[in-house]
Amino acid sequence: MEETLQSARPFEQFVLLSVVELSVKGKTPAHSYDVAETARDRLDDVDREPFGGVERQEVISALRTLADEDVLAKDRTESATGKGRPAYELAVDVDTVLDALEDAEGVGSYAESLRADA
Repeated sequence: MEETLQSARPFEQFVLLSVVELSVKGKTPAHSYDVAETARDRLDDVDREPFGGVERQEVISALRTLADEDVLAKDRTESATGKGRPAYELAVDVDTVLDALEDAEGVGSYAESLRADA
């Protein structure tokens, strides 16, 4: 699993860490808009040029990829209007993600800050 996490694209790692943050706060399963909002709030915590902003469609794509890799579990929740919406939560342990990404170029400082909060 560590190799899967380390070989993920930097944006996918960033999105994954946003899910970790929501998980640590007890806010998972989370919808894509919650993940995107968390990611936007953390753009200053990454050691690279911003990813050109955080577009929700890119976040959705990253979430799907991470779910396909069995890093995230996909669930369906119902919105207030009764529509089913995909929601995501970690399928791996928080420490597994943080151990794999704390030295990752670009997102390592975000992983370290989450470890301090966990």
